[in-house]
Amino acid sequence: MSAEALRVLEGGRAPRGWEELWAKDVWRQDELPHGDLASTYRGSVYLHFEHLRQPWLKEAAKRWVRARLLGDTTPRTMSEYLSDLRHFSQWLDEHAPQVTSPALLTREVLENFLLWLRVDADWKPATRQRRVISLRNLLDEQSEDGLAGLPRGATIHGAEVPRVDYRLPKELGDDIFGQWVDPQNLVLLESEQHRTIVLLLAHTGFRVSSLITLPRDTLRIGPDGHPYLRYWNIKSKREAMLPVPPQLAAQLERHEAHLCEHYPDGTEWLLPSPPPSRRGMSRGGEHHITHSTVRRVVKGYVRRAEIRTRDGRLALDIHPHLFRHHLGTSMVNDNVPLPVIQKILDHGSLEMTGHYARLHDETLKREVLRWHERVNRRGERIALPIDGPLEEATWMKERIARAKQALPNGYCGLPLVQTCPHPNACLSCDSFLTDGSFRDIHEQQRAQTRNLLGRAQDNNNVRLIEVLQRDEASLTRILEALDAIDADHSDDAAVDLRDLATPTTQEIA
Repeated sequence: MSAEALRVLEGGRAPRGWEELWAKDVWRQDELPHGDLASTYRGSVYLHFEHLRQPWLKEAAKRWVRARLLGDTTPRTMSEYLSDLRHFSQWLDEHAPQVTSPALLTREVLENFLLWLRVDADWKPATRQRRVISLRNLLDEQSEDGLAGLPRGATIHGAEVPRVDYRLPKELGDDIFGQWVDPQNLVLLESEQHRTIVLLLAHTGFRVSSLITLPRDTLRIGPDGHPYLRYWNIKSKREAMLPVPPQLAAQLERHEAHLCEHYPDGTEWLLPSPPPSRRGMSRGGEHHITHSTVRRVVKGYVRRAEIRTRDGRLALDIHPHLFRHHLGTSMVNDNVPLPVIQKILDHGSLEMTGHYARLHDETLKREVLRWHERVNRRGERIALPIDGPLEEATWMKERIARAKQALPNGYCGLPLVQTCPHPNACLSCDSFLTDGSFRDIHEQQRAQTRNLLGRAQDNNNVRLIEVLQRDEASLTRILEALDAIDADHSDDAAVDLRDLATPTTQEIA
């Protein structure tokens, strides 16, 4: 008998045969008669069929669950699918009670359901999409088994699946991240295991499922002397390696000493369940911690360390997956190529990875439009439009300007494909634009210009005096205009847009 099966037996439950299980309308994960005994999730996952009111639909759902579980689908996922099917069953009971067998589930019935879902169902778009996908999968996969006799045209087409407007990943500000990894805050945590959880979230971007199932020997030192983590990607179902910063490697070494002290009988997990002394159990460390434990550590750390947002509120909306978003956007900010980011985050497509690039662009746009006034070489204010259809086109031009020619003291406002006839004389160029984030450079340049002007006057260099006086006048007008803008925005918090463009983030590799 496998070690996993022994664990179930020791817990007082034995796997059941399909015949015995089939008569029940609630299946518990550790009763399933196959490989789900080896599931990494420790806890009670229930598969509920009792809410499916039509006997034929309940039978089809049980066959579907069995087929899916014999593959790679987890009980937790199938539990969610069954919850979605429950709403279709309720709709049938209320609007199509004549459907008493799969043969009566016609295309017309499905169209009526889709119309009701679109017009009358008070669900969020993502919920509507998920429930249609669950029904569509059942129809496609069980048409010849649990739904034998289903009319050939009774299917949901891909174009009929409700679309969900893209939403940018939530942001984790660098100010909050700095508090999160602050050594003075880390010492406030009650155990080495909690500190390990906090730093793993910060520096790996792991999904919680991969984090809690890390093996005890996860830390590896490569031939280059750099630390790496070996882990099992639960979603992709494959082993992977990830480079990590020395700060995390040092914490893992301290964590190993913690495991030796508190788990003398050993444990295979990096983050094991509490030892016997804390739970009164004889199997301390035999299981890994749960998803809920990680969430409790996150919430508890925010309160204990008083991690706050810029407006002074406790950052209670922090959740584990937010650190994955932060790692993705940080790598985009640091110009890491998208295929590399895709590999690190184990995304199935570059489209998913590209969402983080969009988040960075939206963040930069928001701050640029907040400080939407520019200054040209004559000190005239040039405002970006902040409303209407022209906003997106103007922002596109702004981003192209920043990418096309990075100047030390501003941005080039030339249109697309037009080349610059005087790339080294921007202070005399009408396409030159700048803002308050370059004030220090302008002040330094004016001081240097005045110094050179004094020397030119001493040497009676007429031509150089003319050029330097022109530059000095342009710089003075620019600085005076920036002073006027600052006076108008004196109540707003300052922000350096250069930091938004290329911020300093945590060490990734």
